[in-house]
Amino acid sequence: MNDEADFTHMFQEHYEAVLRYAWRRVGPADAPDIAAETFKIAWEKYDRFPRDQPLPWLYVTARNLTSNLLRREQRRDGLAGSLSEDVTRHGPEDDHAATVAARQTALAALNDLSDGDRELVLLVCWEGLDLRQAAAIVGCSRPAAAMRLHRARKRLQHLLADQPQLTDRRPSYGRSAR
Repeated sequence: MNDEADFTHMFQEHYEAVLRYAWRRVGPADAPDIAAETFKIAWEKYDRFPRDQPLPWLYVTARNLTSNLLRREQRRDGLAGSLSEDVTRHGPEDDHAATVAARQTALAALNDLSDGDRELVLLVCWEGLDLRQAAAIVGCSRPAAAMRLHRARKRLQHLLADQPQLTDRRPSYGRSAR
């Protein structure tokens, strides 16, 4: 048998098990993507693949992919939370509507950044990359990325401070009150 036929047989034999594994960890929305990515990686590494016992290797790969997905979601939620933290800091603690509105305001402020600045902020804050890695991705030097990131963060502060519905709760960011 050739590699393609062997892989197809292995896929048919183990796809449902990998899908169920992913389903239990990330739910029905993301499980098919995790399973598909697992088998994509298996195909790419099929020359080094443990063909006698493939299921443990597939589970490890699926576990790594689900961990990456969960970390991305935590960073996304953390970014949205940190952007809205100053906005909600002075609001009522039990006001869920205010928290939702603040999160939407924070995400809108993020979307008001230029594409390049938003990408840099997301790479560092959401994807968890260090400044050197993010600079390489956006195609600039580390010092240039540091300056752009600093300016983007300042711009986010100003965008959040300029929201009209938040005027009575606007954070001072270290400035003296007038």
